[in-house]
Amino acid sequence: MSVLAWLAEKQCAAPMRPIALLPENLADQIAAGEVVERPASVVKELLENALDSGADFIEIQLLEGGIASIEVCDNGRGIPANELRLAVSRHATSKIYSLQELTAVRSLGFRGEALASISSVANFQILSRTQQDAHAWQLSAQGDGCWQGPEPAAGVFGTRVKVQQLFFNTPARKKFLRSPRSEFLQVEQWVKRIALSHPLVGFHLQHNHKTVYRLPACDCESSVTLRLKTLLNQDFVQHSLEINCTLSSWRLSGWVALPTFSRAQADMQYLFVNGRVVKDRNLAFALKQAYADVLYHGRHPAYVLFLEVPAEELDVNVHPAKHEVRFAQSRDVYDFIRRGVRDQIAQPLAAALTQQPGSGRSLSQDLDSVAEPGSHYSLAAPPAVAGSLPLNFSAESSRERSVNLTQAFDFQQPSSSGRAQPILNRLLAQRRESDAAVSASLASQPTKDIPPLGFAKAQLHGVYILAENQQGLVLVDMHAAHERVVYERFKAQWQTLRLQSQPLLVPMVVHLARSQMLVFEQFAEHFIPLGFHLEALGPEQLKILAVPTLLLKTDLLPLLEEVLVELAEMGESSRLEAQIDRILSTMACHGAVRANRQLSLDEMNALLRQMEATVNIDQCNHGRPTWVQLSMQQLDKLFLRGQ
Repeated sequence: MSVLAWLAEKQCAAPMRPIALLPENLADQIAAGEVVERPASVVKELLENALDSGADFIEIQLLEGGIASIEVCDNGRGIPANELRLAVSRHATSKIYSLQELTAVRSLGFRGEALASISSVANFQILSRTQQDAHAWQLSAQGDGCWQGPEPAAGVFGTRVKVQQLFFNTPARKKFLRSPRSEFLQVEQWVKRIALSHPLVGFHLQHNHKTVYRLPACDCESSVTLRLKTLLNQDFVQHSLEINCTLSSWRLSGWVALPTFSRAQADMQYLFVNGRVVKDRNLAFALKQAYADVLYHGRHPAYVLFLEVPAEELDVNVHPAKHEVRFAQSRDVYDFIRRGVRDQIAQPLAAALTQQPGSGRSLSQDLDSVAEPGSHYSLAAPPAVAGSLPLNFSAESSRERSVNLTQAFDFQQPSSSGRAQPILNRLLAQRRESDAAVSASLASQPTKDIPPLGFAKAQLHGVYILAENQQGLVLVDMHAAHERVVYERFKAQWQTLRLQSQPLLVPMVVHLARSQMLVFEQFAEHFIPLGFHLEALGPEQLKILAVPTLLLKTDLLPLLEEVLVELAEMGESSRLEAQIDRILSTMACHGAVRANRQLSLDEMNALLRQMEATVNIDQCNHGRPTWVQLSMQQLDKLFLRGQ
């Protein structure tokens, strides 16, 4: 049977019946499909209601991953007895009363569908008591829409909601649930997100009568750090930078992990907008761009970020489960987040090691332990922070020699054969004497003049530079470090010269779909700052008159198509900048000093000084670490000194 015949048969088989109103209970179950997908959805809705009630402590008890039972207790304001029946009705809420309030929602919930939807697909019981009531009131239903109560009951101040046998009356939905273990992991993720977004609220999570999390309300910075350690891990806390930036009425705060701390999956990315857990593609893309060219390929950044914008500029009524949001100024918010995070992780290295103790460059700066001698261990580069401090050099010191790194790495080694051999020996002897004099001079200088990365002592196998600073030993991958230095220099030059373009001797005509041409006409100005001169030649043709000089040898059609796809989906594209960055990265890689190149002390120290003034120096263009620090305490532990 052909596809066309099969489609015609299916269309003829569709029943023709008169239009009728759905039974109320069936309508509730259909509505529940948008709100209640699994036990985690129930927990999310109940937690949001508890937070909206002003609770500062919430307890969650689960049985069999929430499939058998979910119980959420809070110490919030409670629900009066005469409002209990209304609270479980569809589209009944105390959080918005008018269209004006809907356009500036300040609560987590507002649709008034959660309790009604949950009660239609499970055995449901709600017990609540306000401060004015002498006792609690209870209301219950068996998933059939027939309510019992409200009836007097014993209970403390606040609200307790118990949901049992989820989807017992909708087996078609229940068969799609996974194992209790899988469902519990989903619930745990939601509890983790909400606990991160509301540090002033205490949480207690139990599963099968065993405590999973007991999180007291945070009342100081150390308790916030402890919550991060509990919900994420020690490594995130140790390798994170605190961020706090504002622009007009917008504020971005939280913690961003260093590029050297990355994940194989995007499983440690938490973004909250006005306290609400969101999954927004544009915001995720902005954060991805903030980490562009500093992450190892295939790795994902980690962050816990809080974005606060005026409620009037945010539309939360986009998705039935309220996962997505829409901004009135989405492009500006995108740039604000991208630049804020990028600038925080791209500070010069000098600030990382010269700041005063206790200024809080990261949540935790010291390694808790060092591996035993002979075992494998890994070290991450110390984080950089905002604020660049000047380097303290002595005017008479030979450390302050202005060695041009590029020129120093351009000379040719003399031949080791023929008449050049005596000259080579004499030059090597002179260099040894010079290096010895420099070392002696450095040793005589006061400690306060030591720059962040210290001074070079030796070169190891032509690959690594060994330097001594005030903290201890610094190991530098000279090729990776110089590659980042050159790359950042190329990018700075490109930023100043990016308007220069190369006219094509023969204009190129490319064919695009009509929808792509409509996107181009809408975003034509996006290509001008990038050095492109494009003209629409027809409804499906685009003429390229000039391109940036760096893209002359690039296949432009696939690149333009990718840009137009991103512009259509997000209103923003970084494909062209990414392509240019890849070219600059390749140029920097070929222009950087190679391994097995023997450097003098002057050249090594020149590279260290360049590193201290370069942003993103903790990793090369490919995301590999460029340097590590071993403190004296760590070295002592490795050799069991003082034990």
